[in-house]
Amino acid sequence: MELNTRNQTLTDLLDVLNEKSSVFCYKEDVKAPYILSKLAEEMKSYTSLPVIRICWNENEQKNITFIDELISFHLFKNFTSAMIQIEKLLSNGRYLILLEDLSKLKQLKNNRSYMHFLSVLLNKSEKYRSTIMTTVDQEDVNLPIISYFVSQFSNRFIIEDTIIKKTEDDLPDIKYKICGETLHLEPNLQTDMNKIKDIFSLTPEEKKELDRIVGQRLEEYKTSL
Repeated sequence: MELNTRNQTLTDLLDVLNEKSSVFCYKEDVKAPYILSKLAEEMKSYTSLPVIRICWNENEQKNITFIDELISFHLFKNFTSAMIQIEKLLSNGRYLILLEDLSKLKQLKNNRSYMHFLSVLLNKSEKYRSTIMTTVDQEDVNLPIISYFVSQFSNRFIIEDTIIKKTEDDLPDIKYKICGETLHLEPNLQTDMNKIKDIFSLTPEEKKELDRIVGQRLEEYKTSL
């Protein structure tokens, strides 16, 4: 069930996610929870971060098989105590924080408490350079409470049938495919081409110097004949 051997595309994506808060918007037929789980697995391997799992209520707590030591919180009338415990953990070191799907918040009462909790959590995670990852159904993004949550995340992605795309900057679209129990991220051709251009590109000054050296060598060759 391992993701394909880490390539530059995956490394670039993990670098974007690391120490940031990221939300992945998906359509109903996309396997977003599975994709997030595999990316979280790779992030843990890449950074060696311990993991905090936050569920919106105790009935939604699920085991995550790839994590040996998991600190889990479920929020049910214990927002303050949970935040105190979480901040104590974050103040002692960086964590990977996995949030339950944001769309489930629309079904819960006392939304104001959840909104306050999540706002504080995002601020604390940024302060202590931790990483947050979660998902949300794209159909719910425009609902007032969901829109409020999504707007606060540093990174916002859209997961489509074959592509993961970032909405705010120039990170290239990432093609993916799921084969059985394996998630494959395809190497990004544009990234590879940019590297090739960097290797072979020369500044105007470097080109002049190269022309001078070549011309000098030609003159030396002619005089040796």
